[in-house]
Amino acid sequence: MASADDRSRLKVHFDGPESSHPDRWAQLWDAGDFLPWDRGRPNPALVDLLDSKRGLIGNHFVEEEDGTKRRKSALVPGCGRGYDVLLLASYGYDAYGLEVSDKAVERCLEEKKTNGSKYLTNMHSDGAGTSTFLKGDFFAGEWNNAVTGGTFDLIYDYTVRLP
Repeated sequence: MASADDRSRLKVHFDGPESSHPDRWAQLWDAGDFLPWDRGRPNPALVDLLDSKRGLIGNHFVEEEDGTKRRKSALVPGCGRGYDVLLLASYGYDAYGLEVSDKAVERCLEEKKTNGSKYLTNMHSDGAGTSTFLKGDFFAGEWNNAVTGGTFDLIYDYTVRLP
């Protein structure tokens, strides 16, 4: 949890038109010295959902009308270093992380390379899904062209401020 000082600093940093927010997020990632939202691990609420409350979201496969199965796709907008994306992939989802900053996407790829093996495959019979990291503005939508199928079965978010 960010301290009161951190919240005040973020409020000052983002003071201004919402259209400038993607650039302001990128500034924070580029500087890299003030990332108070980064806890260094997946969100405990997501861990609990996947471990203990799977019935709320079902399993990681969808059966199509023709009887074929496909992995569910998941999106984590504002994914930070990608911890939640890697966790979802370990549970069998084809997971996509979206960030507005090149530097943030680099950090996601570093996390995947360095610690990806620590995310044990939690769906042993089916194996892990994929994890993909994309740069883009969630609200602009141009990034969606890089997504297989173009839609998501699950969107997990706890940081993006929606208008």
